[in-house]
This record gives sequence, C-alpha cells and structure tokens, in this order.
Amino acid sequence: FQNDIRIDITLVSRDNFFLFTPMLPEISSGMIETRHIVTPLRVFCNRAKFYETEVESIDLGNKEVVITHRIGKPTNPIEWRSHILKYDYLVISLGSETNFYGISEAAKQAFTLKSLGDAIVLRNHVISMLEQADIEHEDLDLRKRLLTFVVVGGGFSGVEIVGELNDFILDSIKHFYHNLQKSYVRIILINSGGRILPEVTEDLADFALQKIRRNGVEVFLNTRVIEVTSDNVKLDQGTIIRTQTIIWAGGGKPQTLLSALSCDHDKSGRIMTNNYLEVAGFTDSVIALGDCACVTDPNTGKPYPSTAQHALRQGKIAAINLISKIKGKENHKEPFDYKTKGVMTLIGKRNGVGILLGHKVHGFVAWWFWRSYYLVNLPTVEKKLRVSVDWLIDLFFKRDVTRLKTPTEEIAFKPNISDRSFTSASESIQK
Repeated sequence: FQNDIRIDITLVSRDNFFLFTPMLPEISSGMIETRHIVTPLRVFCNRAKFYETEVESIDLGNKEVVITHRIGKPTNPIEWRSHILKYDYLVISLGSETNFYGISEAAKQAFTLKSLGDAIVLRNHVISMLEQADIEHEDLDLRKRLLTFVVVGGGFSGVEIVGELNDFILDSIKHFYHNLQKSYVRIILINSGGRILPEVTEDLADFALQKIRRNGVEVFLNTRVIEVTSDNVKLDQGTIIRTQTIIWAGGGKPQTLLSALSCDHDKSGRIMTNNYLEVAGFTDSVIALGDCACVTDPNTGKPYPSTAQHALRQGKIAAINLISKIKGKENHKEPFDYKTKGVMTLIGKRNGVGILLGHKVHGFVAWWFWRSYYLVNLPTVEKKLRVSVDWLIDLFFKRDVTRLKTPTEEIAFKPNISDRSFTSASESIQK
C-alpha cells in the first residue's frame, strides 16, 4: 500500500527505534556499541505515521487506542497529553515485561535486561562495582561483597548474561584493575529447576553447565530466591548472599495493559488467537503476535514458545493476513504453521550450545552459528557492518571500561563532605 492514499497506517511505540534484543547481553558487556543494534523506526515508515508514545488503553469494542505522551523534559514534563486513535484493523505486539513472581522488592533492587537502557545501566553499574572494589583495599569483606554478582534465572537469557558478565569482569580485572584478584569475584547463577537451559536437550544443558562452572561461575540448581534487599539475596534453603548486584532473568509475563482487554487470555495472561493470529471474538479486526499472544502449534497442540524466530515469522504472516483482509480476499489468508529450525545460546567466550535442524552442536561451532544467524537477521546492511566491526575489534583489543555517567549518577556521585563516614573513609586512604 506504498502508494495507496486510501490506506492510513500508524505505528505506535514507546521507543523511536527497533531494538535487536538477542544482542543485548553483548551491549551490557561493551562488546558491541550501543547504537549498533538499534534501527530508527522512521527508516521503515516512508509513508506510515509514527508516534513515540505510551499506549494507555485499548478498547476493542469501540476500536479505539488511547495513547499518552509527555510535554517538555522527559524527566520533568510540564504535562501529559492523551490522544485517541481510531482504527479499522489493529495489530497488537506489545511484548512482555519482567516477571518477579511476587517478590516486590526485586522489582526495586534488581537489574533487568529487557531494553537498551537496561543494558547501559547494568554496564555502568558493573564498572562502578569494579571501581569501588579497587579502592577498598583495607576492607576485604566489603571488596568481595562489591564483586559478588547474582543472576537469577537459568534459561537462555540468564545463561547468556552470566557468560558475558563473567568474561567482561575477569578480563577487566586482568588488564585494568591490578589491585583486584580473580579470587575476590563471585558470579552466581540461581535456577529454580533441576537443570539450566530447559530449551535444549539434557546432554547439551550438562555441557553448558560444566563449561560455565569451569569458567568460575557458581550454579545453584533447584533453588529459589524468596527475598531481595538492597544488599543481599535470601534463598529458600536459608542461604543469604551479600551482594550489590542482582540481575533478574527469571522469565517474562504479558504487559499489564493486556489483562484489561475484553478478549480471551491463557493462564499466563497472553491473548488467545487462532492460527491466523486473529484474536478470538474480534477476528475481523484484531491480530496479536509475539510474546503477548498465545498461538497454538497445530502439530503439537501446545502454544508456540516465545522466541524471536517465532515472532519474526508471525510478523510476516500477520502482514499477509492483514493485506488479505483489507483487499477483501479472506481466502488468501495463511495460517501460522512453523517448525522450529533450531535453538541456540551463548555460554561464554567463543562457546555455545544449540540444536540446528535436529542436529546438536556445541562449543565453537554453536557460537559461530549463533553469530551468523543473528547477524543475517539484524536489520539494515549498515548495522550488520557495524556489529561485524565490533566483533572484529574484540578479537584484537581489550574491553573498554569507560563509565559514562548519566546526569542522575553525576548528582548522586557528589558526597556530603560533612558526613563523618565519608571523611573517615578519606582519611584511611590518605594514611
């Protein structure tokens, strides 16, 4: 519909860019530059309208979407403005949010890795822990606490995060933080299940477990986090881990907004759809896909997993079916019937595990296939080249430990000189 002025297409997103989430862990470790995995959405919107805003509510009955946005500075807006968007056809692809499983304090204290901002904040924090630990040469207990990093969740996300984190921290200590020793560092992976990586076969999961343990990561299996505070994590077995860094990769859940929609949901809150991705009760006008949709696999009778490769294919089917609806050619619609080509994950430097077309791969081969697959799927030639160069640089040069403070961090960094604890710490260093 590029040249059809009768068709009005509007895209709404809280960010003005498309984020390639599979490479987020490599952003958090500094292997890839921040802007290299994002593509401005306006690049894809030659004729379509785009609004960078939040979705406040969706009224399926009246075919309305209410959006809201700030006026003025993002951190201190002078007001919020709302607008109503009318639609004939609606595509819902709101993704997911982090599931803290009722541990309310975890939402306040833990880091997540769902957005570009999350990756930047996490990287800054890790570097800050290294800098603080480097100073505290007289208090070994404090130094070790600062160098204790806990990752909650042993799925793909958690394992990839812990692998990147481990490589980044140990390499940084080796090359830049000469007051620190690797023995001071504790990197801990906590998983509620009996094995990590339930997405792959047991032998591949065992290979990954042995590999990350050999790299120095402590792994707790059949263990749940029951409490999180500002400086520790309490486990169901009674163990308390003192730390300043908790990274939550324990799974996702549909956006809260979806629960208010007047349509059927599965037990986890996802929107129920048929195999044409049409929402039950609103098949003539609403399509849902991605993490927020429950689409049943006709071959197994079970919902498709929430993975990037499924969302990518669902997007293509959604476009085909939407075009068929607009043209009044319902018989041209296509069902979503996709057999997984494979699953892959990274487990540290030049190592991975995966299943490709039914064949198990691990080690360097899996790592190479992971990079090749996701590089091909990264949007635009420019971004592919930039990421390729980042990977090439990483082969020959050390990681960058530059910490670029945000304005909020700059303010927080300035101490109260009259504070006795601050002056005491200063005197101990001078001595």
